[in-house]
Amino acid sequence: MDTTITAVTNQKGGVGKTAMTLNVGGALAEAGHAVLLIDLDPEGHLTAAAGLENAQGEANLCRALIGTWEGSPAELITPHSTTAKGGRLDVVVSSFEMLDVVRALDKVRGRDHRLKKLLAAFDGVYRHVIIDCPPSLDILTDNALAAADGALIPVQAEDSSIKALSLLLPQVAAVDADLREKPILLHGMVVNLLRRPVNKLADSVLKHFESLEGLPILGQVPLSVTVTEAWRYGRTVVEYAPESEHAKVYRSLANVLDGAA
Repeated sequence: MDTTITAVTNQKGGVGKTAMTLNVGGALAEAGHAVLLIDLDPEGHLTAAAGLENAQGEANLCRALIGTWEGSPAELITPHSTTAKGGRLDVVVSSFEMLDVVRALDKVRGRDHRLKKLLAAFDGVYRHVIIDCPPSLDILTDNALAAADGALIPVQAEDSSIKALSLLLPQVAAVDADLREKPILLHGMVVNLLRRPVNKLADSVLKHFESLEGLPILGQVPLSVTVTEAWRYGRTVVEYAPESEHAKVYRSLANVLDGAA
């Protein structure tokens, strides 16, 4: 069984990266897959969204990335849930030390490939690995883009997302040129937090996104309490509200990742 790695990335904060990571992972687990989520954001939002605690002790993601801890990678994993079809959802949680990881990575050799090296230990163990990237174009995002097979890009129907995309895509191209043997597969964009009915401003932004060649809109997640309620209880949307429109979108995105595997 080959492992497929997906980065969920956009340097703009508040566009729904964490919710997408958790809930697409939940949809893949619901389908029967073993799924590992990586909380690469030093703020630790994925860990909180999954209802888990930060790592305690020496076995944590920060130390694994910078090489000051060299234990079994299995020690980094915190179980989240299992599903009726035999799927499971696990998380590499954050730690308070992640707040210093960017500065620490600058001092180590092969700094751009530290995450790729770490994830190699999980190859064949999980069908899917999904990385929740930080809201920045820094060494952590470079590590995620260097390690991943593909990327999902969450956006909002706002002008600020257009600007953010204009910065992200050149960063992806630079990583492709400098750190990868072949270009990363950009699956497409997902419009999060979409207010209904769609106003004229949002409609104009959506039309701009639709005009981008080679970067399709894969789905639209409406703004509602469904996602935030599931987050509050540390549950995935497909488990918390399985018949919701949100769950249907996340299952559709899961199918995209499965189809590219």
